[in-house]
Amino acid sequence: MHEFPETRYMGSKRKMLPALSKIFSELKFTTALDAFSGTGSVGYLLKMQGKSVHTNDYLKFNCVAAQALIENSSAQLSEQEVEELSEFNADADTFIQREFSGLYYSTADCKFLDSVMANCEFLTDPYKKALALTALCRACIKKRPRGIFTYTGMRYDDGRKDLKLSLRAHFKNAVAQLNPSIFSNGKRHLAFNSDILKFRHRDYDLVYFDPPYFSLNSDNEYSRRYHFLEGLVSYWSHVKIDHDTKTKKIPRVKSDFTTRPTVISGLERLFDGFRESLIVLSYSSNCFPTAKEMKALLRNAGKSVELVELDYVYSVGTHAHKKANANNRVKEYVFIGL
Repeated sequence: MHEFPETRYMGSKRKMLPALSKIFSELKFTTALDAFSGTGSVGYLLKMQGKSVHTNDYLKFNCVAAQALIENSSAQLSEQEVEELSEFNADADTFIQREFSGLYYSTADCKFLDSVMANCEFLTDPYKKALALTALCRACIKKRPRGIFTYTGMRYDDGRKDLKLSLRAHFKNAVAQLNPSIFSNGKRHLAFNSDILKFRHRDYDLVYFDPPYFSLNSDNEYSRRYHFLEGLVSYWSHVKIDHDTKTKKIPRVKSDFTTRPTVISGLERLFDGFRESLIVLSYSSNCFPTAKEMKALLRNAGKSVELVELDYVYSVGTHAHKKANANNRVKEYVFIGL
């Protein structure tokens, strides 16, 4: 798993991969669905374990990442292709410059993004295009203080070197990290961009669920934190900017997992839809429903339940008061429904 490139992403399960690897290795299955794939780290782990993996995420930029890292088994970007993608394109649209200059990046960086997006259209291999877009998203996260887009400007600048590098440099570095992670395990993999409660594919030996954790103490809305990346991967063709907001966000994607009145019914529908599969579910001790309630929901779906508890520390940025905050120290639960 050291080949899987790190990224600063809310909810990433990278630190939990050793524990999840042990859990998966003790279960018998050959096909798996990573139903809320996010960065794709768990799907990538399953691919490394020799499974046939499908992934799903309701955000398009996460689906693109899964296409690049999991569905893709061989395509890489050559040095020449990276140089060509990085070249200034005089015919490129200036949409990002017009809409976002000064909000998250300088005009020069926005100009670079416009050019790369135009140059990506010349990539005929869909996996190379997915790889380029994933590298661009990772570059954008690296260049942002705290890696998110819920505010404008640079007020969380903590002096990191990453914030001084150009997006062009970050993009090239991201490709250099992504290329070595591409491999084939001899199986076919697919990445989907769907609402999991409307997902049509159900025939999996195992499903891994990492839904948004509902908590009154934190925001679990990924589309609000990463709206810029979600728009970027399609050059905002599949979403509409809300110009009444300072951050120029996109409309919030409604989810049963993000409100207290609907989270229980959402989980019931989720579990009921995969009654025939082994279920492995990640959740947190500081969220609703509780471990006792989650066990009951899984039992209602016909599962016998085992619970693994892991010590976990949530942290955002490098501020000492965040790292020392006891509220960030929780138990990460892994429910195993057999």
